[in-house]
Amino acid sequence: MRGFNAAVVLEAQPDLPEDISSRLERSIQHAYASFDQLIDRGIDHWMLMYSGGKDSTTTLLLALEYALEHPKRVRQIEVVFSDTQVEIPTLHLYASDFLRQLESHPAHPIIHTVKPPVEKTFWTLMIGRGYPAPHQKFRWCTDKLKIQPAEVIIKNLPAEGNLAIITGVRFGESDVRDKRMNLSCSRGGECGQGMWFNHSARLNALYAAPIASWRECDVWDYVNYVGPSLGYPTAELQDIYQGHNTRFGCWTCTVVKQDKTMRKITERPEGKQYSPMFEFRNWLLEYSMDHKNRMLRPNGIPGRLSLEARDKIYKRLLQVEKDTGIQILSNEEAIEINKCWDNPRYKDPYK
Repeated sequence: MRGFNAAVVLEAQPDLPEDISSRLERSIQHAYASFDQLIDRGIDHWMLMYSGGKDSTTTLLLALEYALEHPKRVRQIEVVFSDTQVEIPTLHLYASDFLRQLESHPAHPIIHTVKPPVEKTFWTLMIGRGYPAPHQKFRWCTDKLKIQPAEVIIKNLPAEGNLAIITGVRFGESDVRDKRMNLSCSRGGECGQGMWFNHSARLNALYAAPIASWRECDVWDYVNYVGPSLGYPTAELQDIYQGHNTRFGCWTCTVVKQDKTMRKITERPEGKQYSPMFEFRNWLLEYSMDHKNRMLRPNGIPGRLSLEARDKIYKRLLQVEKDTGIQILSNEEAIEINKCWDNPRYKDPYK
Protein backbone atom coordinates (compact mmCIF):
# COMPACT_ATOMS: atom_id res chain seq x y z
CA MET A 1 0.00 0.00 0.00
CA ARG A 2 1.20 3.53 -0.70
CA GLY A 3 -0.29 4.65 2.64
CA PHE A 4 2.47 2.79 4.43
CA ASN A 5 5.49 1.00 3.10
CA ALA A 6 7.63 -0.28 5.95
CA ALA A 7 10.67 -0.69 3.71
CA VAL A 8 10.46 2.91 2.52
CA VAL A 9 10.06 4.25 6.04
CA LEU A 10 12.88 2.13 7.41
CA GLU A 11 15.15 3.23 4.58
CA ALA A 12 14.32 6.90 5.25
CA GLN A 13 14.69 6.38 9.03
CA PRO A 14 17.37 3.68 9.49
CA ASP A 15 17.34 4.11 13.28
CA LEU A 16 13.59 3.42 13.51
CA PRO A 17 13.05 0.17 15.45
CA GLU A 18 11.29 -2.55 13.47
CA ASP A 19 8.65 -3.04 16.18
CA ILE A 20 7.50 0.57 15.66
CA SER A 21 7.10 -0.10 11.94
CA SER A 22 5.04 -3.20 12.67
CA ARG A 23 2.84 -1.33 15.14
CA LEU A 24 2.34 1.53 12.71
CA GLU A 25 1.40 -0.89 9.97
CA ARG A 26 -1.29 -2.48 12.16
CA SER A 27 -2.65 0.93 13.17
CA ILE A 28 -2.81 2.11 9.56
CA GLN A 29 -4.55 -1.09 8.51
CA HIS A 30 -7.21 -0.41 11.16
CA ALA A 31 -7.71 3.10 9.80
CA TYR A 32 -7.92 1.79 6.25
CA ALA A 33 -10.53 -0.74 7.40
CA SER A 34 -12.62 2.22 8.59
CA PHE A 35 -12.39 3.76 5.13
CA ASP A 36 -13.30 0.41 3.56
CA GLN A 37 -16.43 0.30 5.69
CA LEU A 38 -17.42 3.78 4.56
CA ILE A 39 -17.03 2.79 0.92
CA ASP A 40 -18.93 -0.46 1.48
CA ARG A 41 -21.82 1.65 2.81
CA GLY A 42 -21.74 3.74 -0.34
CA ILE A 43 -20.28 6.74 1.45
CA ASP A 44 -17.73 8.09 -1.01
CA HIS A 45 -17.88 11.81 -0.18
CA TRP A 46 -15.62 12.62 2.76
CA MET A 47 -15.24 15.83 4.71
CA LEU A 48 -12.11 16.01 6.87
CA MET A 49 -12.13 18.29 9.92
CA TYR A 50 -8.62 19.78 10.06
CA SER A 51 -7.21 21.87 12.91
CA GLY A 52 -3.51 21.61 12.12
CA GLY A 53 -2.87 19.41 15.15
CA LYS A 54 -1.22 16.01 15.11
CA ASP A 55 -4.46 13.99 15.23
CA SER A 56 -6.31 15.83 12.47
CA THR A 57 -3.13 15.90 10.37
CA THR A 58 -2.68 12.15 10.71
CA THR A 59 -6.33 11.51 9.83
CA LEU A 60 -6.18 13.81 6.82
CA LEU A 61 -3.03 12.17 5.45
CA LEU A 62 -4.50 8.70 5.92
CA ALA A 63 -7.60 9.70 3.96
CA LEU A 64 -5.61 11.34 1.17
CA GLU A 65 -3.32 8.34 0.82
CA TYR A 66 -6.27 5.97 0.79
CA ALA A 67 -7.89 8.06 -1.93
CA LEU A 68 -4.71 7.90 -4.03
CA GLU A 69 -4.74 4.14 -3.67
CA HIS A 70 -8.43 3.88 -4.53
CA PRO A 71 -9.09 6.78 -6.94
CA LYS A 72 -12.28 5.21 -8.30
CA ARG A 73 -13.76 4.48 -4.88
CA VAL A 74 -13.41 7.88 -3.20
CA ARG A 75 -15.47 10.40 -5.16
CA GLN A 76 -14.47 13.57 -3.31
CA ILE A 77 -12.46 14.68 -0.31
CA GLU A 78 -13.12 18.07 1.25
CA VAL A 79 -11.08 19.65 4.01
CA VAL A 80 -12.54 22.14 6.48
CA PHE A 81 -10.23 24.31 8.56
CA SER A 82 -12.06 26.35 11.19
CA ASP A 83 -10.01 29.50 11.69
CA THR A 84 -11.03 30.76 15.12
CA GLN A 85 -8.93 33.92 14.55
CA VAL A 86 -7.37 33.42 17.98
CA GLU A 87 -5.13 30.46 17.13
CA ILE A 88 -1.59 30.43 18.53
CA PRO A 89 0.27 32.42 15.81
CA THR A 90 3.02 29.88 15.08
CA LEU A 91 0.51 27.03 14.90
CA HIS A 92 -1.85 29.00 12.69
CA LEU A 93 1.00 29.77 10.30
CA TYR A 94 1.91 26.08 10.03
CA ALA A 95 -1.69 25.02 9.38
CA SER A 96 -2.17 27.70 6.72
CA ASP A 97 1.06 26.75 4.93
CA PHE A 98 0.15 23.07 5.06
CA LEU A 99 -3.24 23.71 3.46
CA ARG A 100 -1.64 25.77 0.69
CA GLN A 101 0.59 22.81 -0.14
CA LEU A 102 -2.47 20.55 -0.37
CA GLU A 103 -3.91 22.71 -3.14
CA SER A 104 -1.69 20.83 -5.61
CA HIS A 105 -2.22 17.40 -4.04
CA PRO A 106 -2.94 14.65 -6.62
CA ALA A 107 -6.07 13.58 -4.73
CA HIS A 108 -7.52 17.04 -5.54
CA PRO A 109 -9.07 17.86 -2.16
CA ILE A 110 -11.44 20.83 -1.96
CA ILE A 111 -10.22 23.07 0.85
CA HIS A 112 -12.51 25.32 2.89
CA THR A 113 -11.33 27.83 5.48
CA VAL A 114 -14.25 28.99 7.59
CA LYS A 115 -14.47 31.71 10.21
CA PRO A 116 -17.18 32.74 12.66
CA PRO A 117 -19.28 35.71 11.54
CA VAL A 118 -18.25 39.00 13.12
CA GLU A 119 -21.17 38.91 15.55
CA LYS A 120 -19.93 35.57 16.93
CA THR A 121 -16.16 35.97 17.11
CA PHE A 122 -14.32 35.42 20.37
CA TRP A 123 -13.87 39.13 21.05
CA THR A 124 -17.38 40.14 20.02
CA LEU A 125 -18.90 37.56 22.34
CA MET A 126 -16.62 38.35 25.26
CA ILE A 127 -16.06 42.10 25.04
CA GLY A 128 -19.26 42.94 23.19
CA ARG A 129 -21.86 40.65 24.73
CA GLY A 130 -20.08 39.90 27.99
CA TYR A 131 -19.40 36.18 27.77
CA PRO A 132 -16.99 35.20 30.57
CA ALA A 133 -13.78 33.43 29.61
CA PRO A 134 -14.53 29.83 28.55
CA HIS A 135 -14.14 27.16 31.21
CA GLN A 136 -15.02 23.50 31.62
CA LYS A 137 -18.61 24.21 32.69
CA PHE A 138 -19.21 26.84 30.00
CA ARG A 139 -17.04 25.91 27.04
CA TRP A 140 -18.82 28.12 24.54
CA CYS A 141 -15.79 28.71 22.33
CA THR A 142 -15.60 25.38 20.47
CA ASP A 143 -19.21 25.45 19.32
CA LYS A 144 -19.28 29.14 18.38
CA LEU A 145 -15.84 29.43 16.77
CA LYS A 146 -15.29 26.02 15.18
CA ILE A 147 -18.35 23.78 14.97
CA GLN A 148 -21.00 26.24 13.81
CA PRO A 149 -18.89 27.76 10.98
CA ALA A 150 -17.99 24.25 9.75
CA GLU A 151 -21.63 23.17 9.82
CA VAL A 152 -22.56 26.00 7.48
CA ILE A 153 -20.41 24.28 4.83
CA ILE A 154 -21.89 20.87 5.59
CA LYS A 155 -25.50 22.04 5.48
CA ASN A 156 -24.96 23.74 2.11
CA LEU A 157 -23.77 20.52 0.48
CA PRO A 158 -26.20 18.64 -1.79
CA ALA A 159 -28.42 16.39 0.31
CA GLU A 160 -27.14 13.12 -1.14
CA GLY A 161 -27.03 11.24 2.13
CA ASN A 162 -23.61 9.73 1.44
CA LEU A 163 -21.40 12.14 3.37
CA ALA A 164 -18.91 11.16 6.05
CA ILE A 165 -17.51 13.76 8.45
CA ILE A 166 -14.12 12.38 9.39
CA THR A 167 -12.40 13.60 12.53
CA GLY A 168 -9.21 12.84 14.42
CA VAL A 169 -10.83 12.20 17.80
CA ARG A 170 -9.26 9.39 19.84
CA PHE A 171 -10.19 7.48 22.96
CA GLY A 172 -7.82 8.39 25.76
CA GLU A 173 -7.41 12.09 24.89
CA SER A 174 -9.50 13.18 27.85
CA ASP A 175 -12.10 11.76 30.23
CA VAL A 176 -14.71 14.18 28.88
CA ARG A 177 -14.15 13.12 25.27
CA ASP A 178 -14.16 9.43 26.17
CA LYS A 179 -17.52 9.80 27.92
CA ARG A 180 -18.94 11.62 24.91
CA MET A 181 -17.71 8.96 22.46
CA ASN A 182 -18.92 6.10 24.66
CA LEU A 183 -22.30 7.81 25.01
CA SER A 184 -22.54 8.04 21.23
CA CYS A 185 -21.85 4.31 21.00
CA SER A 186 -24.64 3.57 23.48
CA ARG A 187 -27.04 5.63 21.37
CA GLY A 188 -26.49 3.84 18.12
CA GLY A 189 -22.89 4.58 17.26
CA GLU A 190 -20.49 1.80 16.44
CA CYS A 191 -17.10 1.23 18.00
CA GLY A 192 -14.56 -1.53 18.28
CA GLN A 193 -11.89 -3.06 16.06
CA GLY A 194 -10.10 0.27 15.88
CA MET A 195 -13.09 2.14 14.44
CA TRP A 196 -15.82 4.48 15.62
CA PHE A 197 -18.93 5.66 13.75
CA ASN A 198 -21.92 7.76 14.75
CA HIS A 199 -24.77 8.91 12.53
CA SER A 200 -25.98 12.51 12.71
CA ALA A 201 -29.60 12.79 11.58
CA ARG A 202 -29.41 16.56 11.95
CA LEU A 203 -26.58 16.84 9.40
CA ASN A 204 -27.59 13.75 7.39
CA ALA A 205 -24.03 12.50 7.67
CA LEU A 206 -21.99 9.80 9.34
CA TYR A 207 -19.25 10.82 11.76
CA ALA A 208 -16.21 8.59 11.51
CA ALA A 209 -13.04 8.50 13.60
CA PRO A 210 -10.55 6.16 11.90
CA ILE A 211 -7.81 6.67 14.51
CA ALA A 212 -10.11 6.39 17.53
CA SER A 213 -8.09 3.53 18.99
CA TRP A 214 -4.63 4.93 18.17
CA ARG A 215 -2.33 5.74 21.04
CA GLU A 216 -0.60 9.10 21.18
CA CYS A 217 2.73 7.46 20.36
CA ASP A 218 1.17 5.99 17.18
CA VAL A 219 0.17 9.46 16.06
CA TRP A 220 3.56 10.97 16.78
CA ASP A 221 5.34 8.12 15.00
CA TYR A 222 3.08 8.64 11.99
CA VAL A 223 3.75 12.37 11.68
CA ASN A 224 7.46 11.97 12.44
CA TYR A 225 8.24 9.03 10.18
CA VAL A 226 5.44 8.05 7.79
CA GLY A 227 4.34 11.56 6.77
CA PRO A 228 7.84 12.72 5.78
CA SER A 229 8.52 9.46 3.90
CA LEU A 230 5.45 10.29 1.77
CA GLY A 231 6.59 13.85 1.14
CA TYR A 232 4.54 15.71 3.75
CA PRO A 233 6.21 18.33 6.02
CA THR A 234 4.81 16.80 9.19
CA ALA A 235 8.16 16.31 10.92
CA GLU A 236 7.93 20.03 11.74
CA LEU A 237 4.92 19.44 13.97
CA GLN A 238 6.89 18.23 16.96
CA ASP A 239 8.85 21.48 17.03
CA ILE A 240 5.71 23.54 16.39
CA TYR A 241 4.04 21.77 19.32
CA GLN A 242 7.04 22.54 21.54
CA GLY A 243 7.16 18.88 22.54
CA HIS A 244 4.61 16.11 23.08
CA ASN A 245 2.85 17.20 26.27
CA THR A 246 1.30 20.33 24.82
CA ARG A 247 -1.77 21.25 22.84
CA PHE A 248 -2.66 22.78 19.49
CA GLY A 249 -5.24 25.54 19.84
CA CYS A 250 -6.05 29.12 20.75
CA TRP A 251 -3.69 31.47 22.55
CA THR A 252 -6.70 32.76 24.49
CA CYS A 253 -7.62 29.29 25.79
CA THR A 254 -8.74 29.47 29.41
CA VAL A 255 -10.25 25.98 29.49
CA VAL A 256 -6.84 24.59 30.39
CA LYS A 257 -5.43 25.71 33.73
CA GLN A 258 -1.92 26.21 32.38
CA ASP A 259 -1.05 26.93 28.77
CA LYS A 260 2.16 24.94 28.42
CA THR A 261 2.38 25.55 24.67
CA MET A 262 2.38 29.33 24.86
CA ARG A 263 4.72 29.25 27.85
CA LYS A 264 7.23 27.16 25.91
CA ILE A 265 6.89 29.37 22.83
CA THR A 266 7.53 32.56 24.80
CA GLU A 267 10.56 31.01 26.50
CA ARG A 268 12.33 30.82 23.15
CA PRO A 269 14.11 33.90 21.78
CA GLU A 270 12.04 33.85 18.59
CA GLY A 271 8.83 33.68 20.62
CA LYS A 272 9.46 36.54 23.02
CA GLN A 273 7.23 38.85 20.99
CA TYR A 274 4.21 36.76 22.05
CA SER A 275 4.87 37.22 25.79
CA PRO A 276 2.24 40.01 26.15
CA MET A 277 -0.36 37.63 24.69
CA PHE A 278 0.58 34.92 27.16
CA GLU A 279 0.46 37.36 30.08
CA PHE A 280 -2.89 38.72 28.90
CA ARG A 281 -4.36 35.22 28.74
CA ASN A 282 -3.31 34.47 32.32
CA TRP A 283 -4.74 37.78 33.54
CA LEU A 284 -7.97 37.27 31.58
CA LEU A 285 -8.70 33.92 33.22
CA GLU A 286 -8.46 35.31 36.74
CA TYR A 287 -10.17 38.61 35.92
CA SER A 288 -13.11 37.00 34.15
CA MET A 289 -13.78 34.50 36.93
CA ASP A 290 -13.81 37.21 39.63
CA HIS A 291 -17.45 37.69 40.57
CA LYS A 292 -16.85 41.41 41.14
CA ASN A 293 -16.48 41.75 37.36
CA ARG A 294 -19.70 39.91 36.56
CA MET A 295 -23.35 40.97 36.53
CA LEU A 296 -25.71 38.93 38.68
CA ARG A 297 -28.60 37.20 37.02
CA PRO A 298 -32.08 37.61 38.57
CA ASN A 299 -31.47 34.33 40.43
CA GLY A 300 -28.26 35.73 41.95
CA ILE A 301 -25.86 33.59 39.90
CA PRO A 302 -22.93 35.43 38.24
CA GLY A 303 -23.64 35.99 34.57
CA ARG A 304 -22.07 38.12 31.88
CA LEU A 305 -19.15 40.47 32.38
CA SER A 306 -20.07 43.98 33.40
CA LEU A 307 -19.64 46.82 30.94
CA GLU A 308 -16.86 48.20 33.11
CA ALA A 309 -15.04 44.85 33.01
CA ARG A 310 -15.48 44.56 29.25
CA ASP A 311 -14.09 48.04 28.76
CA LYS A 312 -11.02 47.14 30.82
CA ILE A 313 -10.47 43.94 28.79
CA TYR A 314 -10.85 45.95 25.58
CA LYS A 315 -8.24 48.50 26.63
CA ARG A 316 -5.78 45.86 27.80
CA LEU A 317 -6.19 44.02 24.50
CA LEU A 318 -5.34 47.20 22.59
CA GLN A 319 -2.21 47.49 24.70
CA VAL A 320 -1.26 43.91 23.78
CA GLU A 321 -1.58 44.89 20.13
CA LYS A 322 0.82 47.77 20.67
CA ASP A 323 3.29 45.64 22.60
CA THR A 324 3.35 42.84 20.01
CA GLY A 325 2.82 44.82 16.82
CA ILE A 326 0.10 42.31 15.88
CA GLN A 327 -3.46 43.32 15.03
CA ILE A 328 -5.64 41.07 17.16
CA LEU A 329 -8.98 42.85 17.00
CA SER A 330 -10.30 43.53 13.50
CA ASN A 331 -11.94 46.83 12.58
CA GLU A 332 -15.20 44.97 11.97
CA GLU A 333 -15.07 43.50 15.48
CA ALA A 334 -14.45 46.92 17.03
CA ILE A 335 -17.57 48.23 15.26
CA GLU A 336 -19.62 45.21 16.33
CA ILE A 337 -18.48 45.56 19.94
CA ASN A 338 -19.67 49.17 20.02
CA LYS A 339 -23.02 48.04 18.63
CA CYS A 340 -23.33 45.55 21.46
CA TRP A 341 -22.50 48.18 24.05
CA ASP A 342 -25.27 50.37 22.64
CA ASN A 343 -27.75 47.48 22.72
CA PRO A 344 -29.87 47.45 25.92
CA ARG A 345 -29.80 43.64 25.82
CA TYR A 346 -26.07 43.57 26.59
CA LYS A 347 -25.91 46.49 29.01
CA ASP A 348 -26.03 46.50 32.80
CA PRO A 349 -28.21 45.24 34.43
CA TYR A 350 -29.86 42.19 32.84
CA LYS A 351 -32.82 43.02 30.63
